[in-house]
Amino acid sequence: MLSPETLTIMTTPSHANSGYAKGLFVNSVRNCWHTGSLPGTATLAVRTHTGFSWAAFVNTRTKFEDMLDSLDALMWHMVGSVDGWRA
Repeated sequence: MLSPETLTIMTTPSHANSGYAKGLFVNSVRNCWHTGSLPGTATLAVRTHTGFSWAAFVNTRTKFEDMLDSLDALMWHMVGSVDGWRA
């Protein structure tokens, strides 16, 4: 849906923060993601360097700061457990 040029613009890190682009977190292998939470919810959307994408939305939010890290780890595990999916 997005052109390669648009994806490059969206995922090019800023000079001020090499881990953040235009509204997305980025890393050195060109994965990008965004997280969010409101009272009672937590979300994660990921696009990997291979173009594989997923989103996770849960109807809970704990007081523990590592909830989004745990949700991220769970999703990576799920994606890696399915034959034929490449993250």
